[in-house]
Amino acid sequence: MLGLVVEVKPLQAHFRIPYNSLLLDSYPFPPRTTAIGMVAGAMGLPEEGFRKLLNELKYGVVVEDPGARVEETAAIFKNASAPIYPITKVLFHRPHYRMFFAGDDKLIEKAYDALLDPVFAPYVGDSESLLYPAKREWMKVVEVEEGRESTLKSIIPAEDYARGARFLVMRRNNLTPREYRMPVDFTYSGKKRRAVYQRVIAFAGGFVELANPASVLLFDGEPVFVF
Repeated sequence: MLGLVVEVKPLQAHFRIPYNSLLLDSYPFPPRTTAIGMVAGAMGLPEEGFRKLLNELKYGVVVEDPGARVEETAAIFKNASAPIYPITKVLFHRPHYRMFFAGDDKLIEKAYDALLDPVFAPYVGDSESLLYPAKREWMKVVEVEEGRESTLKSIIPAEDYARGARFLVMRRNNLTPREYRMPVDFTYSGKKRRAVYQRVIAFAGGFVELANPASVLLFDGEPVFVF
């Protein structure tokens, strides 16, 4: 099996956590649906193609640097007699992510070619978060094997973390482990769709040692938990 490693460092990133209309909070990492949507857009796929891609690609991510958390507030003005609602949006300035995709060899090669020459401009989050390569060699296709590992830098399932784990800090700019409900898929009813969530632990600036080894994929030897 082949894998695709994509290393990006956008000027800003926002991945909305949809629980409060007056606080546009953000995941500190690209969720699975967002990352695969980025690939689908680069490939020029319609909604049906995106749905198929969700079933065909496995995804994991390492937050190398969370970036600086920034909040911007705007007032929503409708008319002179309507109340003004302040809305706060959370952004991450200059974050650094490594995204990992695994799947059928031909699909991985198509994804690689599409990101090099995209049909639609790739975004890392909302429409203001354009993809910027982290370095000159920012994308590569690698061999992928199955394995088991207890020391990980990638986001991990909350249930694995709950069985016992410790966080070892490696750098000053870090994020201590925190649980999030990450969208991993969608269910569809006519033209409407609803997100399917999985509880994960995200962190940055170090690595987690699990009490029990977890099943992972080895991307050119690097262990990554995929969803």
